[in-house]
Amino acid sequence: MNLKLDNKVVIITGATGGIGGDIVAEFLREKAIAVCLIRNKLKMEKLKSKLIEEDVPVKNLYSYKCDLLNYDEIVKTVGDINKKFSKVNSLVNCAGYTKEYPFAMLDEEEISYTLDINLKSPMMLTHAVLRIMFRQKNGSIINVSSISAVKKGRGIVAYASAKSGIENFTRTLAAEVGKKNIRVNCIRPGIIETSMSGQVMSRTKDQIKEITCLGRFGKTKEISKMATFLASDNSSSYITGECITIDGGII
Repeated sequence: MNLKLDNKVVIITGATGGIGGDIVAEFLREKAIAVCLIRNKLKMEKLKSKLIEEDVPVKNLYSYKCDLLNYDEIVKTVGDINKKFSKVNSLVNCAGYTKEYPFAMLDEEEISYTLDINLKSPMMLTHAVLRIMFRQKNGSIINVSSISAVKKGRGIVAYASAKSGIENFTRTLAAEVGKKNIRVNCIRPGIIETSMSGQVMSRTKDQIKEITCLGRFGKTKEISKMATFLASDNSSSYITGECITIDGGII
């Protein structure tokens, strides 16, 4: 399928993570302009080196340092990106954080940070990007949630609550901005092989065949290909307000 993403400008958060890095790679393979919002330049250099090793073209790879919890900095960074490229076609909110720990033992700072990174930050970034998309009368926003938003699990109360919020944010925002030709969708990954899911994977390794229909963990590429699909007006122009589950059929 030709997704027709050539020279489309895509802002991506969480780019140096497992899922985020593969999302960057997939957009670059589709000849899009991948603009990563980062905190750590060293991690970004490592990602770039990894992409080169995998023969992923990196001429359209860019990065901007941005504090995703500082709204003024977000607005400035998004403005700088728009000034450079004169458009923002898609936004992928992939940055996330969780600490698997009993809720009653978390302090207020840890709870707030988890909610801010997983829910408030995507909302603020989307808010900044919408101004550009309104003028363009076109755009695609893709949020990355988690199967935790709809499945029970211990030690992830704040994270699961934030991810549930991002899914409702997706649905309600889609209703608001659809008339402006802006689509808002969400990807809900199951247990994907990344460093972030390490604890869950080690705990469920012996049970995976029983808890998923496909009997295995997911691959990052199985998430990244959905991200490019949802970003493309050629493949998903009539899809909005959806949370698409990619979990191998968790029972």
